[in-house]
Parts: sequence; C-alpha cells; structure tokens
Amino acid sequence: MKTYLFVSKIRIQTALAYRFNVISTILIQCLIMYALSCFWVAAYGGTDTVSGVSQGDMITYTIISVIMGNLLTMGVQNRIANSVRSGSVALDLLKPISIYGIYLAEDLGDCAVAFFQKAIPLLLVGTVLFGFPAPASLLHFLLFLFSFGIGYFINWILAALLGICAFKIYRIGPLANAKGFIMKLLSGSMIPLWFFPAGFQKFLELLPFMHIYQLPLGIYIGQYNMNDILFRTVLQLFWCAALWLLFDVLQKKMAAAILIQGG
Repeated sequence: MKTYLFVSKIRIQTALAYRFNVISTILIQCLIMYALSCFWVAAYGGTDTVSGVSQGDMITYTIISVIMGNLLTMGVQNRIANSVRSGSVALDLLKPISIYGIYLAEDLGDCAVAFFQKAIPLLLVGTVLFGFPAPASLLHFLLFLFSFGIGYFINWILAALLGICAFKIYRIGPLANAKGFIMKLLSGSMIPLWFFPAGFQKFLELLPFMHIYQLPLGIYIGQYNMNDILFRTVLQLFWCAALWLLFDVLQKKMAAAILIQGG
C-alpha cells in the first residue's frame, strides 16, 4: 500500500507542474458548463418540470456533471497501450507489484489534483453564474459520494479493458474515440436518460454506463427515492464486480501469452 500511495504522491507533484494546461482546461470546461446550462434554460422555455425534473435541478445536474467529467478522466488506457508499443510491458508484468495497481494509483493521484485544480474552480464559477448547486439533502449527498466512488471504479475498469485491447490491436485511438462517444451518449453525462423513450431508457439502465454519471447525478438532485437508490446501487455494485472479474481474466490471459512468447 505504501508503494501505491507513493506513486499517487508522485503523480500529484507531476500534475501540479502543468499550470497552463490546468488554466486552459478550466476555461474550456466553464464554457461547456455555461453553454449546456443555457441550453437547458432554453429547452425548458419557462416550463416548471419535465419528466419530473425542474429547470433548477437540471442546472445543478449540469454543473455537477461537468465537475465529475474532470474527476473521471482516466489515463490507464494510454499507459497500457504505450507500454505495449514500447515493449516494456513484459518487464512491467514481472515486477513484484501489480502494474495495474500502479496505473490505478496514478489515476487516483490525477483525480486528487483535479479536485483542487479543476473541480473547486468550476464549482465556484457555477455558483456565481447560476447559484450554488445544492444536493437534495445531506443524506443524498453522502449517497452520491458512495455512488460516485463505485462509478469511478467502473469507469476505470472500462478504460483498462480498452487499454488491454492494445495487446491485439496496435492503435486503440479509434476505439477510444468510439468509447468516448458512447460514454457521452449512454451514460447520461450530457442528456439524462429519463429524457429518452421509455423502452430505450429501460434498455440503457441495464448497461454499466449509466452507473458512472446518471445514477450519482440522479441521487444528488433527488430524482430517485430510497428504494430506487438501493436497487440501483446493488446493480451498480454488480457491474463493478462483473467488470473487474472480466478484466482480471483477460489481463491474466494477455500476460500469460506475452510471458510465454518472451515479450
């Protein structure tokens, strides 16, 4: 554990060195947040509620979604792909510590930096422009944090699964672009799933993507009652465990193939 904490610390120190990148990212994210919020104001057009969600709740949903997007940025897929292309993956797999644990520690370090460098400034800007995006209650906020944590690991595992595709595919760029598009469309990060047709919505709720954004955000604004939260959280935990099992099996097969072939 000390090794992984040290890796996270190094990652935090490295990320703090790139100030221009942070400033430019904040400016772009502020523009996105403002544009999306204005879109929802125009879309509601003075209507009090749509699908049981008020305009104010949608503004809160948008602000928190943009903040989450900065915390859920993963580098594991690129790190795996780079190690495969450079040929260092065979030596990495022989190390006495889990290389994937190192990648996770690095991403957690990036997330910690993003919280202070990006999330807090975005929250302040959103508060100035549209008012403080308060949760439905303290309990809903605590449940949101728990759900966000599980969603973080689901997102990380999906990124890691994409990364190990590099063992079979030389360039994963097109797959990464497709994943990003699918994530934005099906996770509810931009458009909540409750605005989709009922049949399509039920289908999407069976997939893992909505558990990354839609579920935590729905909990935050109080869209779900406690029974729904319990059921959906259990389903979220199931997806987290199932995806981790799939990743564990696949990465072991890839590692065995590399070591057998000699790297």
